[in-house]
Amino acid sequence: MARKTHISSMVCTYKLYLLNRHLFIDLPEGRALIDTGAPFSSSTSGRLTWQNQNHGVNKGGYMGFTFDKLSAEIGAQVDALLGMDLLAQTTLLFDVAHRTLTAGDEMPAGFNAQAYELAPMSDIPLFAVTLNGQPARVLWDTGAQYGYVTDKKFVKGAKALPGFKDFSPMFGDLDIPQSYVLPFTLAGHDLLETVGEAPSVLGGGVSPVPMSPFLRALDIDAIMGPSWMPRVKVWLNPLDQTFAIAV
Repeated sequence: MARKTHISSMVCTYKLYLLNRHLFIDLPEGRALIDTGAPFSSSTSGRLTWQNQNHGVNKGGYMGFTFDKLSAEIGAQVDALLGMDLLAQTTLLFDVAHRTLTAGDEMPAGFNAQAYELAPMSDIPLFAVTLNGQPARVLWDTGAQYGYVTDKKFVKGAKALPGFKDFSPMFGDLDIPQSYVLPFTLAGHDLLETVGEAPSVLGGGVSPVPMSPFLRALDIDAIMGPSWMPRVKVWLNPLDQTFAIAV
């Protein structure tokens, strides 16, 4: 099959680490949150070095959040946010177990690529999964601490566990009364994600609409975060909108 895309020869490997349920790499500008759920990148300085190139980005935050607030919420210093505007310019191989993020390389052997969709008006990935036995369109948000579902059918039969508190620049402070560990199947791999029910009330973020109706309006059934990623390697090629997973 003819290659649809040209991958730059600039291969960069970063040390990738999970800290307080969030994915980070260290860049010259400081600690950067890897956020596939964010359309735009940001840093405290308004510059960001990614793949050995210096980019101008939003300064000090975006969508009404500051890095002080984000650092306080995550419980770790955050100096930058790497969003899909920069991440979508290259291929990405996430290997959380071996603590590496490789940008700009070819797909490794043993991966079986398939197409993914995009959330409307963005480069944010949407995956087709089977979530607790039900087909679902899920938004992949490595900046999210937990997953969220928009319909009670996805938690049917699952054991209710203690809830959690979360924060999203989009939806504000989230106080989730119950959580569930749900099985989901993505690209033939059986995985687990901790989720809560997406709130139907406003939480003080920039969105004028609460999370659940907001996602439903975009035909998105759920959000999934990065907690399942240490069990697999994840390949993402935004240049031709394909992804693959391998153990």
